[in-house]
Amino acid sequence: MAIIATYDVPSKHVELKKALFAKGYTETIPHIDANRLPKKIYLPNTTVYHASKTSQQAKADIQASCSALNIKMERFVSTVWQSWDAIWGEPFGS
Repeated sequence: MAIIATYDVPSKHVELKKALFAKGYTETIPHIDANRLPKKIYLPNTTVYHASKTSQQAKADIQASCSALNIKMERFVSTVWQSWDAIWGEPFGS
């Protein structure tokens, strides 16, 4: 089951995201559009996607990564990626 998770941390944003990438999280969601063309949804800065984790696993992963990096996680929400709408966004760094 796919999930998205969003979080707030006061510092070390880049380090945390790299730690989450190492656990299989991504900052984009693959999608096939109405014309059957592959696209990517670019998520907001502190939101990640995982194709096969539960919301509880995402919370545990992010808490563990924050702990390892000595970061306080201020806020967190995770939910099943199911019914959605999006503004596709642009690739990061563009």
